[in-house]
Amino acid sequence: MGTRQEELRLQKGAGMKKPVATGPGGHRGRMRQRIRVAGAQSLADYELLEVLLFAAIPRRDTKPQAKALLAHFGSLEAVLEASPASLRAAGLGPRGVAVMACPALVAGRLAHADLRGCVLFADMAALLAYCDRLPNRDPDGVRVFHLDSAGQLLADEVVPQAAAAEMCRAILARALELHAVSLITMRDTGAAVPPPQGSMADQRWGRMLYNHARLMGMDVQDCLIRGGGRTVSLRPVLVA
Repeated sequence: MGTRQEELRLQKGAGMKKPVATGPGGHRGRMRQRIRVAGAQSLADYELLEVLLFAAIPRRDTKPQAKALLAHFGSLEAVLEASPASLRAAGLGPRGVAVMACPALVAGRLAHADLRGCVLFADMAALLAYCDRLPNRDPDGVRVFHLDSAGQLLADEVVPQAAAAEMCRAILARALELHAVSLITMRDTGAAVPPPQGSMADQRWGRMLYNHARLMGMDVQDCLIRGGGRTVSLRPVLVA
């Protein structure tokens, strides 16, 4: 033991560098060093995905997952633009899906100013005009607008598609965090034109959200379904 300690003291005194670590931890350190020294542009596409996945996969090699995503989607751009459902189908877990959504959100924010706190939904026309300015739409979730007592936008968020009861819990829990007074939801069907009063599933889900929100002292102003150039309001169904 004494001999080993003596060797370490001699190495330190001679100015010898600490050996570079190996394994996933050492690899991550080297990747970060490359970014600091040469910039992120020095990384290949799969390496950029590796670095992004560091936040989602703390103690495992992320290279296989990064290369698998590139092979599945065909390009870095396609991976970063993939919907949550597509990423899950490609084998990415919940934390990975959340991390992969960040670059697109940041890019959207850079291209479009954050309008929260200065948007007032005075009427349906104002809401629809706001929706027309959205940088992108997520067909795999429901967009929720959380409003204060004056109709001012507190948050504009997308809740991933799930079981009706689970989505209601997630939306109302978030509304409580934000101290929201009322909600408006919007589901985008893309090119598909929604039925005049929405589907039976839409109606059941809307009534569930409306009734549970009322029990908590909140109002669901409307549940909208938008697609194919048409916007359908479920308000008549909710209050019936």
